[in-house]
Formats: sequence, C-alpha cells, structure tokens
Amino acid sequence: MASSLLMTSPEALVGQWRMYPEGEKNQVCELDLALRSPRLSGDLECIAGWLGERPANWEPTPDGLWLYGGEGTGIVHFNRQKADRYEVRLKNGAVLVLMRDTP
Repeated sequence: MASSLLMTSPEALVGQWRMYPEGEKNQVCELDLALRSPRLSGDLECIAGWLGERPANWEPTPDGLWLYGGEGTGIVHFNRQKADRYEVRLKNGAVLVLMRDTP
C-alpha cells in the first residue's frame, strides 16, 4: 500500500519559532515565519552564524521546511520530526532544531 506525505500549509507554520543546536537550548535564536514581506524576521544574523548565510524566505515541503537566501537559493532543508519540531544535521555534524515558540 502506497502512502504519501501531506504538505503542511504555510498558514499553519506562521508564527514564532526557536532555533538552537540540539542539547543547547541556551543558544536560542528567535525566528518569525510570515506570509507577507518580510517573510522571515527575528535573530537572522544569529541564525546565519549556524547556516553560513542569512535566510530571507521559507516554504513548506511535504517532509519539512526550506529556508532560502536572499538570491532565492536554498540554504537548508529542515526535516519534520513531529508537530512543531523540525531538525537538520549540519555539515559539522551538529543537529539544528527548529521548534514552535509555545507559551
């Protein structure tokens, strides 16, 4: 039996998120996903320190979330782990976590 992934709608991802290296919640960078310009805001320079480039845009994928640079080139793809938690393994082996900011 075949199965397919259902893509999360952009509207469902809008809001405040936190990004940090796994196991190091004290090194949090804030990220705000929006539908209108600017599509990304928050601690973008902090995030650029981990990604090597400042993200400028984003879009959902069937299995996660892409962050794009200013030229529209994909910087990094976060894989969905569970609701409101995405992860990517960086080239240096560290796991970067993206989690929804919950009250």
